Amino acid sequence: MTRYEDLLDLMRSRRSIRRFTERAVTRGDVERLLEAARWAPSNHNRQAWKFLVFEERTQIRALAEMVRRSLAGKLKSLPAVAAGYADELVHYATIFAEAPVLLVALHKPPASVSLPLLAGVPHPELVSGEPLSVAMAVQNLLLAAQTLGLGTCVLTGPLLVQDAFAGGLSLPAGFELNCFVALGHPAESPEAPRRKSLDNIAEFRNDAPQIKP
Repeated sequence: MTRYEDLLDLMRSRRSIRRFTERAVTRGDVERLLEAARWAPSNHNRQAWKFLVFEERTQIRALAEMVRRSLAGKLKSLPAVAAGYADELVHYATIFAEAPVLLVALHKPPASVSLPLLAGVPHPELVSGEPLSVAMAVQNLLLAAQTLGLGTCVLTGPLLVQDAFAGGLSLPAGFELNCFVALGHPAESPEAPRRKSLDNIAEFRNDAPQIKP
């Protein structure tokens, strides 16, 4: 049985890696990560996820350039006060350009039969559970990558301009974009990021007023 301390050490050691070496990632290692991802919990065990795997640098860089051009154009419409963040946003949305492997995570939208039930519900995508299921699969993948000495970084910035490139990805029918995961051998060792204390993230409600039916 895995010890809690070992699991926590693994979680604490994981970093978001934005610079990679030229060393290739083996197909076997990619498959090991996907094997970890597929064992994540999912809504009604639908396993409504799929991963597009890009291993060709030319494809990855071409996709990054599409994101770069489209996002830069979109950001030109920002108010002047926000324009200073435009270059930074474009940079972080395209760091996958030099990654040896790019994983594009997809999820299925809610089943059509459930749409009437979801009507008027705030954030129905959270109720349907599909995007959250993929997020859990991605977390499995990130931790598995850490055990193999690989670096990863999750990106959602490209989704700001997904209309510009989604067609070129030839998404499988019935699937939508969820996030990008840049993958490779780390070329950096970032310091541990600051974490909020337990007091800041948890509230124990034992002393709260009783909920009445």
